[in-house]
Amino acid sequence: MKTYNTILVETKEAAGVITLNRPEKLNAMNLEMKQEIAHALSDLESDDGVRVVILTGAGRAFSSGHDNDDPLENMPEFASLEEERLLFELDKPTIAAVHGYTLGDAMQQALLCDIIIASENTVFGFIGPKVGGLCYGAFTVLPAVVGRHKANELLFTCDQISAEEAWRIGLANKVVPQEQLMSAAMEMAGKIAQWPAVSIKYTKRGMRTALANEMHREALNEGWRAILGEMAGR
Repeated sequence: MKTYNTILVETKEAAGVITLNRPEKLNAMNLEMKQEIAHALSDLESDDGVRVVILTGAGRAFSSGHDNDDPLENMPEFASLEEERLLFELDKPTIAAVHGYTLGDAMQQALLCDIIIASENTVFGFIGPKVGGLCYGAFTVLPAVVGRHKANELLFTCDQISAEEAWRIGLANKVVPQEQLMSAAMEMAGKIAQWPAVSIKYTKRGMRTALANEMHREALNEGWRAILGEMAGR
C-alpha cells in the first residue's frame, strides 16, 4: 500500500478506508490531499478485494474544509473537480464516516459519498459562499437529498447544522455516539459487501445517473472562472 503525506489508506475486511490525516489542521483540505485521495480512490477501485470504500478523518474533525494556507496558484487545479468526479463516479459504494467539523469542501466530499454516518458531535455546513467560493458538490446532489428549497436555504445562508438536524432532513443516514462511528461504518460496509459486486455496481450507476448533467458542470466551471478571476485581480 502506498504511503501518503496527508491521508492514511488501509483495508479492513472488505472495506478500503481512507482517513484524512492532517489532525493538527483539523484535516483542512489542500491540493496535495485532494490529489492523494484521487490516487487512493483509483487504487481501491481496482482492488477486487475491496467492496466498499469508507472516507473518514483523524483527530477532532472530519475536516474543516479548504486549507486557506494552500498557495493561491493551486486554486485552479483544486477547483478542477477531478477528485470529486472520481469520488462521485466510483463504482464501489462509498460511506462517509464523519465527526466534528464537516464543512465546506469536506461537506462536498461527504455529500458525494453514497451513505453518511455521523457522530453525535458532527457540525455540517455548506460554507462556500461565506468564504467566496462555491459548494460544487451540493449543486449536483443536495437538492435530491433534502429537496430544492431546503438546499437553497443551506447554500444561501451558510448555516451550520447539527448531526441530529442532518438526520432529520435526510442528509445523514444514521447518527451514533463518537466511539461507535467506525464500527457503525464497518457494519454498514459488511451489509453491502455480502451481495454480488456486479449487482451493487450497476445499482449505484443507475442511482447516480439523474444527479449530474452538463448544465451543472457548466454552471460550476463558469462560477469558478469568475471567482478565480476576482482572486487574481485582488
